[in-house]
Amino acid sequence: MSKFILPDFDRIEGLVLRTKPTSLRYGRRLYYFQDQQNAYWLKMQLQQGHSNYQQGFERELAFYQESLNSTALSSIALPCEIVSKEFVASRAVDIKIEQSLTQMLMLPHAVPYFRVSAQALPIASIQHYLLRALDVIQGLHEAGWIHADLKQEHFVEYQGQVKLIDFEQVQSVRQQVKTEMNATPRYMAPELFHGEVKTPQTDIYALGIIFYEWLSGQRLSAKNYTDWAYLHCQRLQIELPEKFLGFQSLLSKMLAKHKAARFDNICAIKHALVSEIA
Repeated sequence: MSKFILPDFDRIEGLVLRTKPTSLRYGRRLYYFQDQQNAYWLKMQLQQGHSNYQQGFERELAFYQESLNSTALSSIALPCEIVSKEFVASRAVDIKIEQSLTQMLMLPHAVPYFRVSAQALPIASIQHYLLRALDVIQGLHEAGWIHADLKQEHFVEYQGQVKLIDFEQVQSVRQQVKTEMNATPRYMAPELFHGEVKTPQTDIYALGIIFYEWLSGQRLSAKNYTDWAYLHCQRLQIELPEKFLGFQSLLSKMLAKHKAARFDNICAIKHALVSEIA
C-alpha cells in the first residue's frame, strides 16, 4: 500500500496557486508546493464558494476518509492526508485560510498516467497500459463505487502504481437516483444527456473516450453543451490510426450509444482486450 509522507514544513520552497479560473471564482483553491524532497498539492474550498463546489469537496473528503480505513480503496485512490486548517496555519504556510472549510486535502504530486504517446509503444505494451487503467476502475467498481467524472487527467502514476484522483462526484454503485448534471460533457455517455442516472456503464463510456483520444492522438471538440450532446448521441465515429485498428471493436463496444450494446462490466473489457487483440 502506498504511504503518504508529510512534507517537511520547515523546508517548503513556496506555494503556487494552480486553480483553474472557473474553480477559482467558485471558491476552490489548489496550491502546489515542494520541500527539498517531494512535491505536494493542498486542496481547499472557501465557505462562501459555490454550493456545488462545497458539496463536491465534502463528498471527496468523505470518500478519502473512507479510503483511509479500506484496503481496497487505498489501493485505488492516490494517498492523502486530511488536515485541519489549524494544522496548516500552525506551520506558517503563507496562505489565507480563515474563510476555508474546516478540513483540507493534502496529496503528493503524481505524474499523469497517459503522458506517454501511444504511437511510441508496441501493441503488447498498449494492451498492458490499458489493462492497468482497467484494473484500477475494476477495483473501484468492485468496492461499490463509480467515479462518475472520469477524465484522462484523473489517472496518475505514483510509486509504480496507477491511481485515481478527484472524487468530487463519486457515488455508490447502489445509488439509483438522478443527481444534478455534474459530469464533463467531453466524457458524458449519451444516456446522461437524457437525464438518466450514472452507472458503471457511464464510467465505461468515459473510459472509452479516454482510450480513444489517447490512441488516436486527437482530442474530441465541440463548441458548447448542445454540440457535445449531438456528438455523443448521434455523430461519434471511431477512426483509429492503422496501427491501432485492432482496438476498433473494443472501443466501439465501450462507446456504444445504447447501454444494452455497451460492455456492462470491466472484466468483460479486460477479457476482450486480452483475447481479441493480437
